[in-house]
Amino acid sequence: MTTNPLVATAAETPPSAWAGIWICEDIELIAQGVRNGSWIDGTLGVVSAGLDALAFVSDPVGALLQYGIAWLIEHVKPLSEALDWLAGDPAQITAHAQTWRNVAASLRREAADLAAAVRTDVASWGGGAGPAYRAWAAEQQQALGGLAQGADALAAITEGAAGLVAAVRLLVRDAIATCVSRLIVYAGELVVTGGFAAPLVVEQVTTLVASWAARIARLLRGLLASLRRLMPAIRRLGDLIERLKQALNRIAGIGPPDRMGRRRDWANPEDQPIAPQRPPDSHLPAGDPVYHTNHSTVVGYDARTMRNMEKVLPLEGHHDVVVHGTDKGFFVPGKVSAEGGDMNGVPTSAAQIVTALKENPAYDGGPVRLVSCYSGMTDPKALNSVPLAQQVADVLGVSVVAPTERVGTNRWAAKPEQPTVADGGTWVTFKPNGYR
Repeated sequence: MTTNPLVATAAETPPSAWAGIWICEDIELIAQGVRNGSWIDGTLGVVSAGLDALAFVSDPVGALLQYGIAWLIEHVKPLSEALDWLAGDPAQITAHAQTWRNVAASLRREAADLAAAVRTDVASWGGGAGPAYRAWAAEQQQALGGLAQGADALAAITEGAAGLVAAVRLLVRDAIATCVSRLIVYAGELVVTGGFAAPLVVEQVTTLVASWAARIARLLRGLLASLRRLMPAIRRLGDLIERLKQALNRIAGIGPPDRMGRRRDWANPEDQPIAPQRPPDSHLPAGDPVYHTNHSTVVGYDARTMRNMEKVLPLEGHHDVVVHGTDKGFFVPGKVSAEGGDMNGVPTSAAQIVTALKENPAYDGGPVRLVSCYSGMTDPKALNSVPLAQQVADVLGVSVVAPTERVGTNRWAAKPEQPTVADGGTWVTFKPNGYR
């Protein structure tokens, strides 16, 4: 049987480690979809605003204050709360987006440098090594370019979502201002009629506020629906970036461990701490970061410690010390692992905690509250049977309040709150050279 010369045969070369240029195309489609606003809910129409709208805007409710009519203000207060829900930090959001653009620019420079090196340094390579290296370099360039596109897309998502929130905030502000302007007219009616029109005005106010509350609710629902439509794009983008990462690993010859074990230099990322993102104010001798606020001294940088630093409401007359404690009688500063999870650091002593406390300029030498689990517990079976709080009180020479069980704040709390002790525990006051 003769072979048809028009029929192409399959190539014998193995598939490339590069996953294909389609990844870059998919990332670009995601970015275009974010930029053209196709994810924005139709109830919001065509909206646009600068990120500055997330910052302070004039409070239209304040216009009612000059009239001194408290019950009118109370009617409008729930509407104005929507402005607070939509507030944000435009400078921080802009910086976050710019960070992703900086990452994209850096990746593109890496790809350009690699391309230049291929054109100049290995242009004369012959044999099998030259073409193989140039093919490898081309795959690297594609992957770096795709990652740069992904970083640009993340910047667009950040600015797009924040810009929509800012635009909706302006719409809410304008709606409240319109409502208030009408309420001022009603207030004038009360003045002119000497209060006789009060029943009619109350009915008008109630109807008006209910109407505008419904409009604001529609705006908020449209905002939430829009942000939900962004989530599939974000998840898809994450999947594509992960594929690019896998492609780069294959190109570099890095693969999953085989069944026989791991590489000799392998280290479990769960056991490897990373540096804190927030620069500390000082350090313990072991290197653990210490942070100062005007009412607390915080040791460690894991998520729970940083969250309690922000959410613990000060106790009058006391300075807070926030650090992890164990039921074995040790302070343990928290850290963050290379995988992003919380991990324990090296146990430290009460003396080092006291030294860190004294280095805080805001500490005036007064009583202390330990926001530290089990720091007020007495357990004869523990390796260190003297309560941590008692040790701090003895070294510092002041009274110390501490919990007998786990302690902390609600992670979902919208504002600072007093820490609570779990499992039926209590707060105990410790005095220097003895406790009660």
